[in-house]
Parts: sequence; structure tokens; C-alpha cells
Amino acid sequence: MTDLKKNDNKKQKSSEKNVIPDDLEIDEDQLLLKDIATNSKDRFERAAAADQITDQYVALDLSKTIKDRAIRLIAINKVRDERLLRDAAENSQFFDVRSFAWERLGENNKSIAEVVIHTKKNPEVDEIFEKVSDDKTLEWIAVDAQDKRYRNASVERINDADVLYDLVFKANDKSIRKTCVEKESFTSEEMLQKVAIEDSDERVKIAAVKKIRNEEALADIALTEDNAKIRSLIFDRIENVDILREIALNSKKADVRLDLVQKLDDDDLLKQIALTDEDKVVRSEAVKKITDEDVLLKVISKDTDRFVRQIAVKSITDPQELVRIALEDDDQFVRNHAITNPALTSEDDFTYIAVNSTHEEVATEAITHISEEKNFIEILNNAKIDTIRKATLDNIDDLETLIRIVLANEDEEFSLKALNKIKVEKCLFKIYEQGISENISVRAVYLIKNQKMLTDIARNEPAWRIREVAVKKIVSKKVLKEISLNDENEYVREVAKKRRNL
Repeated sequence: MTDLKKNDNKKQKSSEKNVIPDDLEIDEDQLLLKDIATNSKDRFERAAAADQITDQYVALDLSKTIKDRAIRLIAINKVRDERLLRDAAENSQFFDVRSFAWERLGENNKSIAEVVIHTKKNPEVDEIFEKVSDDKTLEWIAVDAQDKRYRNASVERINDADVLYDLVFKANDKSIRKTCVEKESFTSEEMLQKVAIEDSDERVKIAAVKKIRNEEALADIALTEDNAKIRSLIFDRIENVDILREIALNSKKADVRLDLVQKLDDDDLLKQIALTDEDKVVRSEAVKKITDEDVLLKVISKDTDRFVRQIAVKSITDPQELVRIALEDDDQFVRNHAITNPALTSEDDFTYIAVNSTHEEVATEAITHISEEKNFIEILNNAKIDTIRKATLDNIDDLETLIRIVLANEDEEFSLKALNKIKVEKCLFKIYEQGISENISVRAVYLIKNQKMLTDIARNEPAWRIREVAVKKIVSKKVLKEISLNDENEYVREVAKKRRNL
């Protein structure tokens, strides 16, 4: 006799050690029959050899390992010992052997489950599936069945809460897990909370959240939940404002706090968040909902983030505060938001800003809101920024102001630009007479059309450049002839000569 362990099966499972004795010896003829049943090329010979096997250990080994279905079913039929049958039911590679073994053991639900789990849906299997009455067996099918239709049908038939609680954490199929949660008997708040926290599928988590009644449990879920949709659902289900306030103030996740800021309208809470929350986005969302200008002004004066301060400025309605911010804030964008705030409408305010601002972009924006000439004149006379003062000239036609600019001649280019706007010839002549600068005199003469004035200048002006400009404007041939003969400057005489010959 020979030890069964000498066979060539290398797939035996550890549980065999419990059913096969260490000192087991097998008759040589049984091993020979096993070899024929396993290796013969003749199928009928293999079947005949299997049918002649009487040793249950040999039969068990064949039933667990041999690929030929007919041979392994012949073999399992030889097994009578309950321990060996259970080993086959638990350890055979083949579901048909396992099913047969379970049936021989009187475990009809498990026998049917093996078939249902490993078979595509069909009428024959449907018929035996309907015979399954044990919820644990249905759970097994719901977890392992290859055909999704059997998985779904199984979970629909399970009502035992404990089985559902177990199944919801075993099933890989997310639709099975969702169905478990939605079953009427799935009521444990603890299990629902566990599913909501641990499940990986959004729909399963939502199904669990919808059934949780304990608001503190919902709050615990929200504190760690990354999915904004689920958090929103949770917050909709919590009616206790104190719980929501606690989350909004103390959650370590900025996204969670942000969700609540967008949902809550508690002025005190929003004020606290706007002034103290560590996340700038959360603060900014709180600021958007605040109307208390004292709070907004605190945000503008204290917040370190320009974006938050800009949002606060948008909600200010006091023009004087907007003027102050436009003039004093350190950040360009905050200043710009102040000056473009719709609450700022008075030209006097814009004029004050244009005059007093030390920031060119603010003063420039202020000027775009001004239309009255008197305000432009005030800016011209008083603005702190030179470019802003000069930017007013296009909007000023007041003669006295224009003359004052020319006479002051603080910037000759600016003076010439103002001079170009003067149309009154007596004033132009007076400016010429002042001899402010040769360039200004030349330009003043150039703008004069009065022939008497021009002739007087051409005859008496000491500077040849000024006489030349006058000559170019004179139309009298007699005067031109006189100048062409008598002017001391050759170039002026030549200009007069050419003008006379035109």
C-alpha cells in the first residue's frame, strides 16, 4: 500500500489536513485506478476506472481536482463520509461538485446557491433559485453570483436586518449595497452612519444619509465628507441651527465651512466667520452676505487678503467711506473697487478724490465721472498729481483759466496747449506782448488773424522768428513789399517776397 500524498495533485487546500489522516495508506489498486481515471486518453476507460474506485479518500481527491466533469461527478458520488463530503463542499475547485456535496449533506440552500452563483440566468436555474429560503444563502448569492440579475433578485428577497448589515459591507456591486440600505428593515443608525462614512459610491452614501435621523451623526459625517453634493444633502437634513453653527465655526475642512456659509443667514455667525476664519474663500463668501457696514469696514481695514477686502468694498453704501477708501487704502484693486462702487455718484466726491489722490489710476478714474467745467478747473488748480492737473485741459474752455495757464508758463508744452484753445485775438495779442517766451509769442502770433495787429508786429517786433510768423499771415501786397525791402533779416525779407509774388 502507498501513501495518498504521493499523488500528483498540487492544489490541495490546507483544510484537507483535517480530514485526511497523516498516516493514511492507500491500496495500490486504488492508486492505479486513480491514475487511469486521471490520465487515460480514452474517456470511457477513465469513467470505468473512476466507477471502480472504492476508497473515499481517492474519490474525494478526484472530485476536488479533476477537470473532466463526468469523472469528478462519478468520484463525488463515491464519497459517503460526512466529513469528506463537507471538505468537498468547501474545497473543491468545481461548483458542480460542491453543489452535489452540499445536497448529500442535506444543505439544499447551499447546493442551489452553488448553481445559481456560477450559472447565467435561465428558466431552469430560475426554478431552483425560487426554492432558496435562507437569507444567509441569499446573501451569498447577492455577493458572488456571476449574473447581476441573480444578485439583484437575491437582495430583494432578504429582509433580515443583520444579513443586510453584513451584506452591505461585503458586496462589490454598488447597486446591491444601495438596495441593502434602501430596504425597509435596514434601520440601524449606527450601520447607516458607517455606510455613509465608509462606502466609496456616491449613490450608496446618499441613500444612507437620507435615512439617518440623528442630526449629530449627520454632522459627524459632514465633518469628514469630501463630496460637496453629499454635504449639501446632510446640511439640508439638519434642522438644529446650533449644530450647523458648530460645524461652520469648528470644522477643519474649509470646504465644509464654505458650504455652510452659503446656506446660513445668521448675521452673527457670518460676522464671526468674515472676521476670523482662516480661509480667504470662506471669509469672502461670508462677506458677500453681510450688509452691516461696520463689519464690512472692519474687514476692509483688517483682512490680509485683497480679494476679501475688494468684496467688502462692493457692499459699502456710504459715499464718504468710499471716498476715504479710494484715497487711503494701500491696495490698488481695493481703491478701484471703491471708486467704481455705484453708491459713489456725486461729482463733488469725484472731484475731491481727483484733487487729493496720490494714486494716478484712482484720480484718472475719478475724472471720468466729472462733467462740470468748474470741477475740472478745481482739479487743474489743486490736484496733487501733475498729470491729473494737465488731463483736465481738454474739458476747460474758460478764457481766464486758459490765460492764467499761459501766463504762469510752469510747463511750456502745457501752456502752448492752453494757448491753442484761446480764440479771442485781443487776448492773444496781449499774451504776445507779455513776452513770456519766444515759443509762446510765436504761437500767439500764429493764432492771430487781425491784419492790423499782424502788420504792427511785422514792423516793430525785434525777434525775427516772430516777425516771420506775422509775415506769413499778412495778405497786404503793399505791406509785404515794404517788408521785403526793409526788414533787417534776409530770411524774413525772402518770406515777404515769396508771399508778395503769390
